[in-house]
Amino acid sequence: MEFISLYELNRQVRQTLKERFGETVWLTAEIASVQENRSGHCYLELVDKPTEEDKITAVAKGTIWAFTYRMLKPYFETTTGRSLEKGMKVLLNVEVVFHEVYGFSLNIRDIDPTFTLGDLERKKREILEQLERDGIIDMNRNLELPLLPKTIAVISSPTAAGLGDFRNHLEHNSYGYRFHVKLFPAVMQGEQAADSVIAALDRIYAYENLFDVVVIIRGGGAQTDLGCFDSYELSANVAQFPLPVIAGIGHERDDTVVDRVAYLKVKTPTAAAAFLIERFQHTDAVLEDLKADFLTGVGELLNEENKRLLLQMNDFKRLTQTLLQNRNTALQFLSRRLEHHSKVYIYNRLNGFERIRDRMEHRLNSIFDREKNNYIQYLEEIRRKCENRLGRDSHLLELAETKVRYVDPKNVLERGYSITRLKGKAVKSITEVKDKDIVETILKDGKLESSVQAARPKNEKYDGRKIEL
Repeated sequence: MEFISLYELNRQVRQTLKERFGETVWLTAEIASVQENRSGHCYLELVDKPTEEDKITAVAKGTIWAFTYRMLKPYFETTTGRSLEKGMKVLLNVEVVFHEVYGFSLNIRDIDPTFTLGDLERKKREILEQLERDGIIDMNRNLELPLLPKTIAVISSPTAAGLGDFRNHLEHNSYGYRFHVKLFPAVMQGEQAADSVIAALDRIYAYENLFDVVVIIRGGGAQTDLGCFDSYELSANVAQFPLPVIAGIGHERDDTVVDRVAYLKVKTPTAAAAFLIERFQHTDAVLEDLKADFLTGVGELLNEENKRLLLQMNDFKRLTQTLLQNRNTALQFLSRRLEHHSKVYIYNRLNGFERIRDRMEHRLNSIFDREKNNYIQYLEEIRRKCENRLGRDSHLLELAETKVRYVDPKNVLERGYSITRLKGKAVKSITEVKDKDIVETILKDGKLESSVQAARPKNEKYDGRKIEL
């Protein structure tokens, strides 16, 4: 039986691959993972998937050595606006390598960025078409922005420079407008960015009634960090959000899908702040125009009313004069009465508001006087209660003082009682002393020292012995 070693097999495989594929070959693949090491090398895991399926049909390791990567990376990012990332389809010029020990790998010599750019645009178009089929692509754009958007929910990284620019522009606007800004922190780049922004939108939705508008701020950062804003899930959330969303992602070159579905896209965070300030200015201008129109209309109405009243008065005068010419003295008197009543009518119309003001002033004075009297009565009641309480407390103090005087030992001695002490302590029981103890008896006017000859309890009878003091 013939056989060969594993080394020989791998050597033959290497030779066959070299003869079959020559120097290099162009191939398409999808990036499953990207890893850069400290030496500057870039390692890719490449996969192949059938169209519109997630099943992997092929896997290979790819390496871009540091020398090559330093040239390919800026060229690729400048052309596509994106860095190499998971899920990206690429067209690679590779050298097929097979090592007897390390096995099969691909040495990447070149990358065609136009292929990836076309694939990214295709994916973006597919996402937009899907949003349109779902009927949600213009939902946020069709919302009505409040006339005065004062409370603003901001989604951004807390350390983003654009966030500071946004806040400063709002707070130091030259018109003195006041805004309330609430930050909802989120990751704004990388694989977790889309999920993080969606989570921030969910937190804002819980307090929807408190905010007028949402502003998404990326601010700064590389153009290559925009991939998360082409996510279908994030774009669908922005499109269906019940508050107007302003996308201030901070780029000018290309529109992301989020830019397309948001209520408004601005180039920079500062531009977002300027838009909100301009909204206030526009509303101010509209209100000023309405105020001017109102004042003009009121003035015109007053002028017309004055003219009408003057015409009426003149008509009354002419009528009166005509009647006076054709009537007797009674008609002349009637004419004067009509003229008088006309003047009174005009006076009442012009001074009606002053009478109303006088009545309101009289009512307010009456209410004030009534409340003042109630307050004085309330104070007087509090004073009486305080005096009564002080009287009761004074009586209690007098009683306490009497009790203290009654139990004072000096007063007890005055009544003929005495205090007996043994070694400085008062004797309270016959059991505390014994024969021959020296005791001290305190009277009201002095002290006695005695020697105990016998100590007997109450129930012990006296034996007739003499006690010497």
